[in-house]
This record gives sequence, C-alpha cells and structure tokens, in this order.
Amino acid sequence: MNMYIIFENCNKAYWLRKINDCVLRFKNYRDEKYILDFDSSIKISELLPFHLVTLANLIQYLFDIGNRVFISYDKNKNVFDYIYNQLYFSEYWSNGKNHVDVKGGTNIFNLWRIVDSEKDLYVPRVENYFKRNYFRNRDLSVISQIMTEAYYNVFDHAHARNNAFSLVMYREDTSMLHAAISDFGIGIANSVRKIEPAIGTDQDALAKAIEDNFTVRSTERNRGFGLSNILNGSTSARIFSGSALVVKQNENTTIVSTNFSFPGTLIYFEVDLSKTEEEEVINDFEW
Repeated sequence: MNMYIIFENCNKAYWLRKINDCVLRFKNYRDEKYILDFDSSIKISELLPFHLVTLANLIQYLFDIGNRVFISYDKNKNVFDYIYNQLYFSEYWSNGKNHVDVKGGTNIFNLWRIVDSEKDLYVPRVENYFKRNYFRNRDLSVISQIMTEAYYNVFDHAHARNNAFSLVMYREDTSMLHAAISDFGIGIANSVRKIEPAIGTDQDALAKAIEDNFTVRSTERNRGFGLSNILNGSTSARIFSGSALVVKQNENTTIVSTNFSFPGTLIYFEVDLSKTEEEEVINDFEW
C-alpha cells in the first residue's frame, strides 16, 4: 500500500505541524511504502535548513519503525532534483552515510546526521568550509560557539538514537547564515523536568532551559554554558520543544505556547556574517 505525504507550502507553522501530524498519524504503521511529494508552487529558494532537517527527521522516523520512504518527482521535479540529486538524501538511508557533500553549489554545508562518534569533527568542518568558500581571514568563532552549544544539546540529553540532523546554509545576498539542528529525542522540556520536577508546562521548562549557565548536567562533558549562548550569539533564533517556542528577534526574546507539539527539539538560528571581524594575526611577539 502506498502512503502519500504531500507538502503544500513552506510556511513555518504549516511545515512543522505537518511533520508532527505525520508522526502521530503513522506511529503504528509498519512495512508501508511512503511517498513524499511537494506542491508545484514550492521553490527551491524557499527550502531553508529547518525544512530540510525536519524532513530528514521524518524520513528517519518512518524508516526506524519499519517502513520504506521515497521522494516523488510527480508534482515538483525541481524540488525532487534538489533533494535527491544535489543534497543526496537517499545516501543517508540507502548507504548509511552521515554526511555527503552537496553537488553543484558552495552555499550549503549539507545534511549531517549527528552521531556521538563524530562530535568533535563537525563544528571545525563547518567553520573551515565557510572560511574556504567565503570568509578567508575572518573570525567565525561565533559560528563555532553557537553550533557547539546546539550540538551538545543533542549529544548530552536528547537521547535521539541517531534521529538528529543538522544543516547549514549561507545566503550571500543577505550575508546571513541559516542553521538548523533538529532531533526526535525526548525534548528539552522533558529533559529539564527530569531535574526540576516541580516545573509543569513546556513553556516554563523552556524558560528555565534558556537561563544563563543552566544545564541538565546529564554527562561529565556537559559544559554548562547553556542554550542562552545560542540566543545571545545569533541575530535571530527559534527553539521549539514540546508545545513551547522560544523566539529571539530584534534583541527581544519571548516564549509562547503552541497549539501543537514538536516531537523532540528544533533549534534554528540566523547569524549576520557581514559583522564578522578580521582575524587577529600575530606575526612577531616576545615572551
């Protein structure tokens, strides 16, 4: 039996609700053939990192519970070519790859499956990638700081069982770096409640999670700087877990409740790289 999942547009709320609805609807289905398709109105330029990582989460979820997943070109061949032939999504499930370099472009550091054994590789590779292609001799430490914090969230307490993905994209016309890290783990809100059981709502749990230096202390390597570093270092950011959403925009941060839940944690942020400074190089110095 073929099960069709059709994405009709790229609206943020619609897309994330669609992902969540599919998880709830198909959680008891096994040995089915799922076909993903995209409305003809969707443009490649509209597909941002958060669209692609959550799509990868959904594919992994369906795959893990014993189904087959295919991407169709019936409705939108351009999007099919982009996801299948440029981003090589099939390699992650057909051949078990954790990362495949993108074909035909330098603005994307492609999808990466976040696995603990590669935790020390990814952030330096991202920084070197963008230095090599766009920002030679520029200080990109802000990328390292924010992304390391986001990855530690996955490594240390998501319990995502390899259903965690990241993707980074740079828009040269706006000088904006877009990055998303998403997992189908236990979620930040639940992780916080494990050590703060008096906290009731997801909204209150996220408020606690973004306090300066808050940590769930889940492993010895947990550095304890907290998710606040992501908000402080980014131009804009979203952190979505359970039925609560943190929004940072124009230096203002708010936390709102949502009428649907995200099955894990999604961290999405943007950094204006036009404001990066030249790296300081010391050619001669005395002890």
